[in-house]
Amino acid sequence: IASGQDVAVAHDTQAWVQFVGHIPIGSAWLVHAEAQPRWNDDVSRKDQLILRGALGRRLGRRTTVWAGHAYIPRWQGSGEVAHEQRTWQQLSVNLPAAGRWTPSIRLRPEQRFLDGWADSSHRFRAMVRAVRPIGASAWSIAASNEYFQTLDRTASGPGRGFDQNRVFGGFIRRFSPASTVEAGYLWQLVPRTSAAPRRHNHTAFVWFNYAPPVK
Repeated sequence: IASGQDVAVAHDTQAWVQFVGHIPIGSAWLVHAEAQPRWNDDVSRKDQLILRGALGRRLGRRTTVWAGHAYIPRWQGSGEVAHEQRTWQQLSVNLPAAGRWTPSIRLRPEQRFLDGWADSSHRFRAMVRAVRPIGASAWSIAASNEYFQTLDRTASGPGRGFDQNRVFGGFIRRFSPASTVEAGYLWQLVPRTSAAPRRHNHTAFVWFNYAPPVK
């Protein structure tokens, strides 16, 4: 929805639901499986569906490296569907506790391919996140910030530079040693381009996570 005072700014209400499984294979290897449907246009229209898979390798108690693929059908306003493919690599590090907070970082380069683009687009993502338990209960609070930077210019696709930023705050409920549900508010800032206004997406985000402990 565009502001009547500034047509260069648009606001939208969205909903994202994420299902993630991290399945251990022995003591060092992991499989990542993810499905993430999204709705936009004031949660009235299908936006996209992210399907990710990856193989991970633990490099110690705190560090994991990943390599995987993602397929993303993206529904256009015309009713057509664009098909994005991504390859991606990731470094995940759980940092030492700071008081009762448990911080972590996630660094992810992506190689993106979309219908209509003349070439691949390379993007880098950096997330910082912190989780803090609420007393001795099964609840925790979580906060994160993720910055996206496009590294090159793709003909008919993204330009080089700042791509977007996401700020999240919410609550986590643990149901078992392997299962959690996280829910909260995510603010996504997307900069103005020649084809679209600057966007502020206000998103209800729910994340179902299954990660059995390594034996």
